[in-house]
Amino acid sequence: MLSPVYNESVIAERVKEIASRMNADFGNEKDYVHVIVTLNGAFMFAADLIRQCKFPMMVHFVGASSYMGTEQQKDLRINADALPRSFGNKPVILIEDIVDSGRTIGKLRQMMVDRFASSIKVAALLRRQGGGGNADYYGFTVPPGLFVVGYGLDLDGRYRELRDIQALNTATMVTGEGSKLC
Repeated sequence: MLSPVYNESVIAERVKEIASRMNADFGNEKDYVHVIVTLNGAFMFAADLIRQCKFPMMVHFVGASSYMGTEQQKDLRINADALPRSFGNKPVILIEDIVDSGRTIGKLRQMMVDRFASSIKVAALLRRQGGGGNADYYGFTVPPGLFVVGYGLDLDGRYRELRDIQALNTATMVTGEGSKLC
């Protein structure tokens, strides 16, 4: 069962606010800013955010995965080959769907440092309250234990297409062969 958390208009307004802050921070850039979008969950947020940014950018997409079902895994997978070999001492903005523990951001941040980013900022649609990860720009804070889907966030590939963010009641899930959501 799904329950509404943030509707489409509230999300759109918050994305606009984040873009405004980013425009203030990067609006004077003479050259381009590297923008790294983590796939797959951040694609909708990134598309809406990037269209409102008014500074030159070069957009890159990197696969990053730390969830299987509703559980965060110890094994963090990042497609490092999707990133440039060097950021050429230019600023980098990392766009994430949700910041939980901060492991993905930490690993990507180290890759960006190793590849000569002049500065690194993180924009996240959501951050987990008490999760340990930090974002310079974020849309909303979600409490621990709340599993959300929609607006690009998924459960095993489902629900990404929802225009709003909804909470998944994991108590309604049936496990084992023939798993389904009620």
